[in-house]
Amino acid sequence: MISTSTRYHLVTRDLARTKALIEKDPATKREIEYYQANIKTIKTIEDFVKNDRIFKFAMKAYGLEDMAYANGLFKKLLQEGVTDRLSMANKMSNPLYKEFAKAFDFKAKGAAATSEASATTEAVQKYVQMTLEKKEGDQNQGVQLAMYFKRKASSVTTTMGLLADKALLKFVQTTFNIPQNASKADLDIQVRNLEKHINIKDLQDPKKVDKLIQRFNAMWDVTNPSMATTAPVLTLFDQSSPQQGFSVDLMMSIAKLRPGGF
Repeated sequence: MISTSTRYHLVTRDLARTKALIEKDPATKREIEYYQANIKTIKTIEDFVKNDRIFKFAMKAYGLEDMAYANGLFKKLLQEGVTDRLSMANKMSNPLYKEFAKAFDFKAKGAAATSEASATTEAVQKYVQMTLEKKEGDQNQGVQLAMYFKRKASSVTTTMGLLADKALLKFVQTTFNIPQNASKADLDIQVRNLEKHINIKDLQDPKKVDKLIQRFNAMWDVTNPSMATTAPVLTLFDQSSPQQGFSVDLMMSIAKLRPGGF
């Protein structure tokens, strides 16, 4: 059995090499080449949303793949842009919507929006990262959540930022063994509860973020033993049968990762 912690380190210890392997995958390579060849030819919101292949690529790159069916919503999102504080992007609790609207800022930049780095090179880099995280998540969701937290932690500056992002909230709830039912409480109670466990300022410290990830990985294996994966043999993404159970060593590692340890 391979623990979530071990798998996480296998994937992230040489992230550039790991991403290079993802980019060489034939299906991923085809999508990247198509996107790169066509994104700059798109000049309007209508054309952007209408090109299903391009639109889905962009949505996946910015973490909104599950919403790729909502063409009408995203047309309105892009039409309103991000300058007006009352625009849809600025009113939505999930920050990913605003990030997407800024990346493809047709409202402010018009036809030039798809030539910006956020719509070209950055979008491709994000697509590769998201593909990697999803691939890992298909084997062990804990690894996916740990990678997501590592990537997003420094952008969170308020407790509300954690509550607004379901993946980040799941990470924190798992790390500190907070029941999911706690999310049904009044918002101010939820905020106070999270602040008992985590100092938001710690998310700006890479060492403290890594410490949180260590604790999360250990807790994930205890609460989700069936998601542990078999160790890879020949390739990074070996598909093997999961096994259940966790070791005494794992329980000892959790004991060493009490909240006061970071």
